Amino acid sequence: MAKEEIIMAIDPGTKKCGYAVVDSNLDVLQREIIATEKIIESVRESFKIYKIGKIILGNGTNCSQIEEELKKNFPQLEIILIEESFSTLEARKKYFEVYPPRGIFKLIPLSLRVPPGQYDDFVAVILAEKYFKISH
Repeated sequence: MAKEEIIMAIDPGTKKCGYAVVDSNLDVLQREIIATEKIIESVRESFKIYKIGKIILGNGTNCSQIEEELKKNFPQLEIILIEESFSTLEARKKYFEVYPPRGIFKLIPLSLRVPPGQYDDFVAVILAEKYFKISH
C-alpha cells in the first residue's frame, strides 16, 4: 500500500486564488478562495496543520509571479506546474456535485448551469486530482 501523500493545489489569479489541500485518496482537507496577496500567509498556515509534500500550481493567469513568491518563501518544497485546460468546466461540474441545484433549477442542463458565486477553490481541487492521476 502506497504511503499517503498530501499536496496543496493553487489555481492562481491576479486578484484571487483557488486553494485546496488534498490527500492521495482524493479527500479534500481544506478548500477556499483567498486574495492573491494573502496566498503566502495561507500556505504558511496550512503547513502548521498538514504535512504537505508538494505544491501543485495551475499554469494559467499569474502563474509565474505566484510561483516566484512560493519558491522564495518555501525553497524546500517542490512546485509542480500543471495544465489548467478545461479545469474550470470540470470545477463547475464538481461544484454542483457538492451543492446540487434544488427545485426548478434541477431542470436546467449542467452545461447551462453557472454557480452563484466564485468556485476557484473547486478548480484547485481539479488540479490536485489531475496531479494524482498522472503521478500514480
